[in-house]
Amino acid sequence: MGRHDDAEPTLGEAWTMLGEQLGLAVDERGERSVRATGTVRGRTVTVDIEGEGKSGRKEFGRFLAGLNTISSRNQREKWHTTLTVSCTNPSGITGTIDSSVDVNDPAWKPGQYDPRNGRSVTCTPPELADRALTPDTDERLMSIMDDLQIQVQPTAIVIVDDHTAIPGSGANYVAGSFVHHYLDSPPPPWPQRAIAGPPWWITLVCDLADTLDG
Repeated sequence: MGRHDDAEPTLGEAWTMLGEQLGLAVDERGERSVRATGTVRGRTVTVDIEGEGKSGRKEFGRFLAGLNTISSRNQREKWHTTLTVSCTNPSGITGTIDSSVDVNDPAWKPGQYDPRNGRSVTCTPPELADRALTPDTDERLMSIMDDLQIQVQPTAIVIVDDHTAIPGSGANYVAGSFVHHYLDSPPPPWPQRAIAGPPWWITLVCDLADTLDG
């Protein structure tokens, strides 16, 4: 069983706190699975987080892998996250907004960590930028740590992401789910570290939806 310090909330505990903070109904479907739904700023918001499930065979495999230090370090647990925010999208435009790093960009310096090094925000089709982005939301998308794609659909803005985390590393959903990635440094202490990310991401996507619907 993974380590769980008293200060590090489980996924369900973190989303119980977030549900109270954001006014979301939280369905804890297992120790690695939650669905939160509700209305934020007049928009329907849904967050789905699903971690790799346990089974006897997988747990036995992890035990055997743990006997080998190198194999244990190389183990990764899969996490799937979907964030959906409703919109009216009166123009009917659809497409994608990508925030990603180009490792071939001279600005990318692997020995110097800065999320902006080699990063760009691009829209497909290009006219989507005028419909959905502002200088502020563009700047926030330049500050994220991950490469992410945002889907602009006829009635919703959606982010679907798959990530990995090291099993048994405490509150590993914080590493495994992009909505829990904290963007400022240094990170806050527990339990705030577990709940700092989701309000930031929900606010960002609501801001994109406001611009799109404006």
